[in-house]
Amino acid sequence: MAVQQISDLSLLDGGYQLAGHAKGVTLAVDVAALDTTPVSTTGWVTLIGGAKTVNVDMTLMADPEAGWDGQTFANLGVADIPRSLCAGSADGSVAWLMRGIALSYVPVEGEPAGLAMARITGRSSTGPLARGRLLHPTSAARSSSSVGTGRQLGAVVAGKTLYVALHVLTASGTAPTLDVVLQSDDNSGFTSPTTQVTFSQRTTTGTHAFGSVAGAITDSHWRISYTIAGTTAWFPFAVVAGIL
Repeated sequence: MAVQQISDLSLLDGGYQLAGHAKGVTLAVDVAALDTTPVSTTGWVTLIGGAKTVNVDMTLMADPEAGWDGQTFANLGVADIPRSLCAGSADGSVAWLMRGIALSYVPVEGEPAGLAMARITGRSSTGPLARGRLLHPTSAARSSSSVGTGRQLGAVVAGKTLYVALHVLTASGTAPTLDVVLQSDDNSGFTSPTTQVTFSQRTTTGTHAFGSVAGAITDSHWRISYTIAGTTAWFPFAVVAGIL
């Protein structure tokens, strides 16, 4: 795969898409260094790896009227908010997902006559950072029930877990409802799909959910199936899944 420039990213924070406001993002995994140097050392430190931590830093163009501004302030210090960073906005793009906690939020900073900026800094709160795929993009709002494109994420071997995040940006219409399930199968045609994760029904804008299923699961192909109901109902939403 060729190297890429920073463009067309999808940054999903809970029920909000931040990519349209973001000017920079850093996603990093740190491993604690545990010093195992004995007193018999001959002058060299020995280390083993400890627990891992995910760190996320984002700089954004400040927008106090945007929904994400108020929600970020409300979620400050709240654990287990699903966060997904996708290397592209297209269906099937490589993506990373986690449950995180925002530990610092700067709503506005800058210089006179300069661009007003905001910053969000956070860490993982529960579980790992999983690498996978964007199974459904936010680029197209859906108004009718259907299934997503199947992706070969691979089998979930014993000791591994598949993690999945649902980000609902908007719920529009009269009494709109969205039901999403994650399915697996052993073939790309999904001739005999099995439901692995069922999300609770979504009815409101800016909502989110996180699910998981432990191995062993021999199926290697994964997709979502969704049901939309209500009068003139439509939903832009994203689903990201990965195995670790």
